[in-house]
Amino acid sequence: MATSGILLAHPGTAAADGQDDGQVIVTPSDPAGRYSPPGVDMRVLESQGEAPVERSPGAAQDRQSGAGGNSKPKSPSGLPPGCFLGGFGAGAGPRGNGPAGGAFGVRCMPSLREDPAPADAADAPPVPSPAELAAQAFEQLRLPLPVPRHSPDVRLPDGRAATIVGENTWLWTDRSVWKPAARRVQVGAVWAEVTAVPTGMTFTSGTGGSTSCSGPGTAYQRSFGTHAASPDCGFVYTRSSYGLPGEQARAEWSIAWSVHWTGSDGATNVGGDFPQMLSRASATFAVAEVQALRAR
Repeated sequence: MATSGILLAHPGTAAADGQDDGQVIVTPSDPAGRYSPPGVDMRVLESQGEAPVERSPGAAQDRQSGAGGNSKPKSPSGLPPGCFLGGFGAGAGPRGNGPAGGAFGVRCMPSLREDPAPADAADAPPVPSPAELAAQAFEQLRLPLPVPRHSPDVRLPDGRAATIVGENTWLWTDRSVWKPAARRVQVGAVWAEVTAVPTGMTFTSGTGGSTSCSGPGTAYQRSFGTHAASPDCGFVYTRSSYGLPGEQARAEWSIAWSVHWTGSDGATNVGGDFPQMLSRASATFAVAEVQALRAR
């Protein structure tokens, strides 16, 4: 942004009479500028269109700022709006006839338009790509956790839940969580959607050993029989939980999710894959030994 400047030069730096190059150069009454700021003759500035001051009715002809005139500046500093005092670098005059040195003076900034023009397109933030939006959606995606279920699920005399050593333990999770999860992010015409699909479940026994299942498992029902094996997700404990913390096993159900994304930049459809994700939940129960007496 261009600025219009009024420089206050030290004594002896003003242009000689007849060699005025159009600059307004004012010598301060206090040459060193130590005790008072210099006065600027507003009449000269107004003739150049550089003094945006507001005058009172019947203002006196003497409108020297800082000298008790009748001008009414709009800022508490006593200077016209958009103007300030300060030190500026100064070199030789436009005609090369002025000495180099420092200067103290008033500098005024041109007023801004009330309705600024719209920013250039180059100043606008860049539009994200579908892949960038897909990364955001991937981070925001929340997967449902498995809901651990097993059978046998008996109660011991002390109230602990338990399954039985050597028995077919059926494993499953509530089917309400076995469904795709999705997250979509869009900015203008650019969008991306991430979808996670459950592909399998792994059971870790807590006593050593695990098993993998292709689905959510089958919930046990008495109609299947007392000792029947699960058709798709079961485990047989070969040892009790005796000696483990609390004499209980801490088992884990883990669902694996295949993650894919699709998107568009407004003209072309794109897509890709993310690494597999896992959601886990655990349950604590005892693995008890049950003795049976077989009679002939």
